[in-house]
Amino acid sequence: MSIIDDTQRMLQKISGIYDRRRAALYALSLRYAAEALNDFRAKQSGNAYWENRTGTARDLVFSSAFQDDNIVGWYIAHGVEYGVYLELANDGAHQALRPTIEEFVGPFFKDAKSLFAG
Repeated sequence: MSIIDDTQRMLQKISGIYDRRRAALYALSLRYAAEALNDFRAKQSGNAYWENRTGTARDLVFSSAFQDDNIVGWYIAHGVEYGVYLELANDGAHQALRPTIEEFVGPFFKDAKSLFAG
């Protein structure tokens, strides 16, 4: 065994650990995206943020996770063109997505940090 072989094996192990943790972080992101969406829909079913006239805006809110190079995360967004007005009208009095994200971002970061602590 040479030092080069040992170094290559060590680099492969490090790369494997990184890949597994990144996959775990993506899975965690998918979970939080789903939880945030379910929480939003449950609250908005009772008109918590704005009055549902047709239900279209509520039903077309969606969420997902993403991974790009070294970035992994999740989001929740409106699927209707007027979603931005629901969020920003009346000085943001009826915001739905920001409060939903703020509710879940703290626990998400705590869980994400725990993936890399061990």
